[in-house]
Amino acid sequence: MLDATGEFLSLRLAATDLHGNPITQVAQGEAFLIKAYADDRRDEAFFDGYEFPEDVTPDAIGFFTAYFNVTYDAAGFDFDSTYGEGGIKFGPNMVPVYEPTAPNVQYDGYIERLGVTNQYTVDIPGEIEILSFRMIAQTPDVYDMAEAFIPHFHFDQAVIDQNSQNQVPYYVDGVPVLERLTGAAYQQAVDENDEYFLLHQFDTQILTEDNQVYFQGVDLEVVASSDTDYDLRFVSSPTSLSQGEVNSLPSNTDVIDEWSHFYVEVYAKAPAGNAVQAGFVELNYDSDDFSFVRAIGTAEDSSIRYAITSTEVDEENGTVRIGYNSQSITTGDDRYALIGRIQMKSDMELPVDYTNGELTYTMSSEITLSDTNATVYNTSSGTSALIDGTATATHNFEVWPVIYDVGSAGEDRKVGVNDFAGFIGEYGKVVNNDPELRKFDFNNNGKIDVLDFSLFIQNYGQSDLTASTRKYPDGYPGDLGGVPLMASTFVLEGEKVDSRSSSQNAATKTTPPTPATTPSEASEPSSISGDSVSTTLPLSQVAPTNPSADEEAPDNQDVLPVEETTDAVISTLDDQTDLIVMTSQESEASFASEEDESDFTEHADQVLAIWEDEAGM
Repeated sequence: MLDATGEFLSLRLAATDLHGNPITQVAQGEAFLIKAYADDRRDEAFFDGYEFPEDVTPDAIGFFTAYFNVTYDAAGFDFDSTYGEGGIKFGPNMVPVYEPTAPNVQYDGYIERLGVTNQYTVDIPGEIEILSFRMIAQTPDVYDMAEAFIPHFHFDQAVIDQNSQNQVPYYVDGVPVLERLTGAAYQQAVDENDEYFLLHQFDTQILTEDNQVYFQGVDLEVVASSDTDYDLRFVSSPTSLSQGEVNSLPSNTDVIDEWSHFYVEVYAKAPAGNAVQAGFVELNYDSDDFSFVRAIGTAEDSSIRYAITSTEVDEENGTVRIGYNSQSITTGDDRYALIGRIQMKSDMELPVDYTNGELTYTMSSEITLSDTNATVYNTSSGTSALIDGTATATHNFEVWPVIYDVGSAGEDRKVGVNDFAGFIGEYGKVVNNDPELRKFDFNNNGKIDVLDFSLFIQNYGQSDLTASTRKYPDGYPGDLGGVPLMASTFVLEGEKVDSRSSSQNAATKTTPPTPATTPSEASEPSSISGDSVSTTLPLSQVAPTNPSADEEAPDNQDVLPVEETTDAVISTLDDQTDLIVMTSQESEASFASEEDESDFTEHADQVLAIWEDEAGM
């Protein structure tokens, strides 16, 4: 304690941010805490061999009760009565003395009637936090606790002008006149001796003399701050970090589907010469479009250097406020530090309806960084300041429908047995521009066939309840190349396929035809996994329109595209049971219920029967 030599008890005020980090500066308009600490100092080296007064024992067993008032400059600070109980929160194992517990704050610049009782029955070495109250910084200036420097937080008694009608503290040039009182004068300044300090033993040792209790106030500067630079990034998977920072901010994800889970990564960089120590961020979003999932800090990801200290979510109004804090004093000094991830998910409901043409995206509402602050650590002076943050980041998405949620029971935000039953009911049919059939033709080749089934299998069991990635045909969702998302004309079985533009060919996977075989002709059974179907089986009937460089076509000779039909694709499968194995593997890895799994297997047998019938097995 500063200049505390010989006092039996220390009572100290400290200014901190809302996480408890000491600060010496605070930006105008920011909230901070004033904390009061007490320390029984009789165990310090100064008192070795010391001759205590008869009414004071040498045993450091803590204080029992403390009563005090606090004065501050009302021009610089404003008391926040919404904090805790009437503006006060009590420290661990501390209980209020007064009823009601709220202090008297009728005089601007004066907090009267702060009193606590210590419930500890054993000595707690060092300082104990006894209470705290929250203040709001007002006018920029230096508010110092030094003697003769009027504005400060201090253990004082205000001189009340009894002739004033409102009995407010006496002001000179707009500043309240304060008088430093300790000892007997301090005790006599109030009615019924209600400001004093007790040591724990027998509740009888009252300390009021100047040489018995040490009072330490707060010096604090209110500044019009330079901002901490905040930025948001919206990503589908977490960004890799280097010592908790990034060399460059990642790109935003612009396209999601209606069930997507995503991360809002919050980055911060302090003004030059400082590092980011702690702070708060607040996001606003439309609760009809999005919902909050969780806040992620170092407890869940050791590469993040910041702990999540508080999470306040208002689901109705779409607001989430996250507090973060770090033991590191070197992050966010020269690069952006990732202070935390906020995981959210889309709640948008988009129909799979081809009545008016191909599916397209719907723009979401914006997610906005609405309020920020930061405690920054000055790497040269070793002091901390609570300052503002930028709050301009905003983003929205192109949101696409999940094309597999098309069951007879309607869209229920999962790919389940109802969707599978609907698919089975239409399997093998030619679309022929029928929107009700088109929604089961996932790859838009004109027929509901094995290729659509392979896509469905890979997505079976998924829902909006878990963070997962769905597998779509090429170009979906978010074909941003200017080409239609999928072809608008359907290819019927047996028709020749017209050549397409080179830009559309570039986005389409093709596979040359494979001669039809039967199980008896095959030398070895094929093994087809769920992942391989989407890459080895053709997802389009479009064949290359230009010959290769090695096989140029003769002049004036037409090069016709190669035809492929669903029957040709099925004939490449040496053993249809491989698809059932694939179905089982995908089903086991899904999030579907046991009941859905059983129904799914039964339907898979139906699909096998259809294939065998078509192949004449």
